[in-house]
Amino acid sequence: MKRLAAMCILNIMCCCLLYHTALGQGQWNVVTEELPPYNYARNGVVQGLSTDILLRLFEKEGIVLQRDQIRLIPWPRAYEEALKIPGTVLFSAARTEEREPLFRWVGPITNLTMGLVALKEKHLHINSLDDVSSYTVGTIFNGAPEQFVIKGGVPKEKLERVYQPELNIKKLQAGRIDLFAFSVFSAKYLMATMGIDPNNYENVYTLKQVDLYYAFHRRTDAALITSLNAALAEMKQPGSSGVSEVDRIINSYLH
Repeated sequence: MKRLAAMCILNIMCCCLLYHTALGQGQWNVVTEELPPYNYARNGVVQGLSTDILLRLFEKEGIVLQRDQIRLIPWPRAYEEALKIPGTVLFSAARTEEREPLFRWVGPITNLTMGLVALKEKHLHINSLDDVSSYTVGTIFNGAPEQFVIKGGVPKEKLERVYQPELNIKKLQAGRIDLFAFSVFSAKYLMATMGIDPNNYENVYTLKQVDLYYAFHRRTDAALITSLNAALAEMKQPGSSGVSEVDRIINSYLH
């Protein structure tokens, strides 16, 4: 019995050590989605301003993370992994009321405008989400824009819920949906990469202007989250040139 008990204790200690190693030595499960210019893939490698800031943030904290370890997958799958798998980091995530207790948060990184994008030639006028119920709205499963639309009272049967934003952009172009609930800037950026003229589209209703964060699995050590937030705050402080490290990274993409 003593031997069995000792073996159990040893197993528990090994599991704890592995868990600590995963959280502290770079064996992270880092996931993101296609949301340019914040996070996106180019030639199979994850790029974007949020990606670069995370890599620099981890470097400052002595956490080893290589760019090719970051996985770009559909948002619903990334979101589920962040909920269920310890050691997971999800970005770029809007810190909404519904999500607040589900994760530990590092940020904000920057902000974006979530809106309802439509073809200009349709001349749609949306004064409130009550007006949206007569239209078909494209959304991303479990995305923050979708959450705001549903919370605003739009019936789920009026939603075209997909996993990839490009699918709803194609539907919007073809007239199969009337509105696309997404980051306005990202939608137009994707349109340009798809050979679609973004100038033919407009934001007809702003859902919310939100700050973007890194969402860590809720079992992540609180002291580590505090340290990462402090390091990010330091990266936002202007240097001798008057520009912060975060601003330099953001400007390199926006320009």
